[in-house]
Amino acid sequence: MEKMTLTKIIPYHSTRNFISAQITMEGKLILIETDQQELDYFERPVKKANWTIRIIDEENTDTIEIKNIAFIPTEVDMFSDGTILLVQSRCEKKGTVIERNARIYNPNGQLISAFTLGDGIEQMQIDETDTIWVGYFDEGIFGNFGWEEPIGSDGVIAFDKSGEKLWGARKFSIIDSYALNVTSSTHVQFYYYDDFKIVTLNEKKKVKSSYRIEGETSIQQFAFDENGLIGLALGNELIRYRKKGRTYAQKDKIQLVDNFGKRIIGPVFLRGKYIYANGKDGIYKKIISPLA
Repeated sequence: MEKMTLTKIIPYHSTRNFISAQITMEGKLILIETDQQELDYFERPVKKANWTIRIIDEENTDTIEIKNIAFIPTEVDMFSDGTILLVQSRCEKKGTVIERNARIYNPNGQLISAFTLGDGIEQMQIDETDTIWVGYFDEGIFGNFGWEEPIGSDGVIAFDKSGEKLWGARKFSIIDSYALNVTSSTHVQFYYYDDFKIVTLNEKKKVKSSYRIEGETSIQQFAFDENGLIGLALGNELIRYRKKGRTYAQKDKIQLVDNFGKRIIGPVFLRGKYIYANGKDGIYKKIISPLA
């Protein structure tokens, strides 16, 4: 088993329910937390709840409180001006009435704008040009929750800051978008079913490279370092893949440890050159040297 050392940047413990997290382009970690213990993503109308957004930048933590909203944010990222985008994965269409499941908030927790990105959102990341990249799971691609012609039918879509479509990955015939790794507007990666390929797009959204995954294919997040591919599979399991021709083959499991060699247990997050872990006693971080 490969061991990888992460450094604790801040002590951290929260009594709130952790929902999800995102690493920004600049390497900040954003956490979504709530005081709700149970969430029903299909219940309509959505019950009002309070949400806490924590933005962790090394030893500094900023908190945005968003109170009493009928909205369940499952994805978060930050625009270049410091505003945040919250996205609700499920989006009901009932006749001509369509939920606006994307909301932009300022650092004071005030709503600036809202628009629709469609149902079945699996992941969302924003690049340095404020382009919103969205990956959809099968229900968002083929239709459910009232959608006969779903917005996410291309599988992976780029939107501008107001929610207007800029590009779609229709030619890849994506059935399920498993993971995104947007490191810049000139280097966008997505991993999809059922080809089990990681595709890299260049600045013109043309294919720069494409590699098939061999071995464990349930990758939900990924990043590249000098030793190959690091994939986060189901069950919060980190796996090392090695390049073999036009494929990346499963090689070994990776165990995260602190500077004293103690295993770090908790959710793990990958994007670009950053690896974070939300351990039992703090937030841990490592900067890697990207290979691709």
